[in-house]
Amino acid sequence: MDVTTTSAGRSPFKFLDSYAKEDRAIFFGREAEVEELYERVFESNLILLYGASGTGKTSLINCGLANQFENTEWLPISVRRTDNLLDDWEKAIRQFAVKPIDASRPLPEQARSLYLDYFKTIYFIFDQFEELFIFGSEAEQLAFFEALATLVDRDENQWKALISMREEYLAHLSNFELILPRLFENRQRVERMNRANLLQVVGQTAQAFEITLEGGDELINLIIDNIKDPRSGVELANLQIYLDKLYRNDLVRMGSETRPILFDRPLVESTRQLEDVLSDFLEEQLATVEQELKQMGLQSEGLPMNLLFSLVTDEGTKRNLAAEELRAQAMRQNQVNTELVDYCIRRFNELRILRIMGEEFHKPGVL
Repeated sequence: MDVTTTSAGRSPFKFLDSYAKEDRAIFFGREAEVEELYERVFESNLILLYGASGTGKTSLINCGLANQFENTEWLPISVRRTDNLLDDWEKAIRQFAVKPIDASRPLPEQARSLYLDYFKTIYFIFDQFEELFIFGSEAEQLAFFEALATLVDRDENQWKALISMREEYLAHLSNFELILPRLFENRQRVERMNRANLLQVVGQTAQAFEITLEGGDELINLIIDNIKDPRSGVELANLQIYLDKLYRNDLVRMGSETRPILFDRPLVESTRQLEDVLSDFLEEQLATVEQELKQMGLQSEGLPMNLLFSLVTDEGTKRNLAAEELRAQAMRQNQVNTELVDYCIRRFNELRILRIMGEEFHKPGVL
């Protein structure tokens, strides 16, 4: 795979996208975690993967774990909640099925039919699982776990379920231990990368993309210091955003000159701290979400910005709002329906513009 895009003038960094199987050549710093996850998938047919936001859980699965298997060994099926997670799960099964499946059949029978189509272990991957607790009703949550129990309690190797979620939602799982007693038995916590891992990631990524690092580890340490939160460390998404900004800033600095991309101290110092980069990023993403809402049919402008303003007090501090209160306020101010407001909230959460905590929405302190 040609991972160098300098000549095209386009940043090669993943930005907010997770790493996929084809990104194996540029996925660095997670060898130990990948090995542990690979071992865990053989310990039981239910695996719980959790960690703080920005630790790279999705990439660990879609790139790290995926590259441990041959295509003949596993069939990964990603299930993400839209309106109802159980319905989404059954829909995904039927979409992958070769032989048509009657939607009225019980979930284990549908999964069994799918297995007979491929004769390889099916991995149901429930990514961003916390959305079941953020957006789903108690009835939806109960129905999902009851269905999951009927599948994983069979102790068969035809299928496995991998739940990936933010660790602050783990307490919600305790409500369903009576239904699924083995829920916490096979679990792995994804830690934030330490400085040694980050040095490896930045150094090897620069080498893969033919970026010159003037100053070596000293420069990388400067980059890390610019994006490191004293309390929570470095979010991998923020690292990608910052490296992308360095790349684009050097393209501007380069002008009509033809040379490899160069990261040096003047470039890092002029790019400034993470807060400055994220401020630029916020403006870009607000414009992106605004355009997406227009494509969905929203005629008026300002919903994304108004939504953020709802989470800031007159004094400029963060305000926590209950989910229903935020929705109602946004709908009242912008004269839009719930679907558009929920879409905007979901996109902000994906872009890390908002942190969704339980039944409240928080604006990140860095923005």
